[in-house]
Amino acid sequence: MERRQLSGEVSEKLRKAAGKYKYAIVVALLGVLLMLLPAGGARKTQSTAEPEARTSVQSEWERALAAFDGVGRLRLVLRTEPETQRCTGALVVCEGADSAAVRLELTRALGALTGLSSEKIAIVKGKP
Repeated sequence: MERRQLSGEVSEKLRKAAGKYKYAIVVALLGVLLMLLPAGGARKTQSTAEPEARTSVQSEWERALAAFDGVGRLRLVLRTEPETQRCTGALVVCEGADSAAVRLELTRALGALTGLSSEKIAIVKGKP
């Protein structure tokens, strides 16, 4: 009997304390929840690998585009959204950009590779 009475007293004291300190308890629980969420450091390891992969893809695309007739030496610059790594723009600097046929073929190829419309692809003549 004493044990039940003792546990009843303890539970009553806990209920009173919970009512008195309910906001502090909520804040403490939110703090614990935030600590359990993944830290931003995990994304940093991914983002260091992503530029290497992007550079590899960009280099592969540069080699493929430079192989087109009349292009000459070529430099490709891709603009991406940092969060999604989605391509938002492309710039090609190449020796053969004075030819409309070369510009058209490069624009078509980049559109196919990136999904970009022709308005977001710039082909200019220059020394890469």
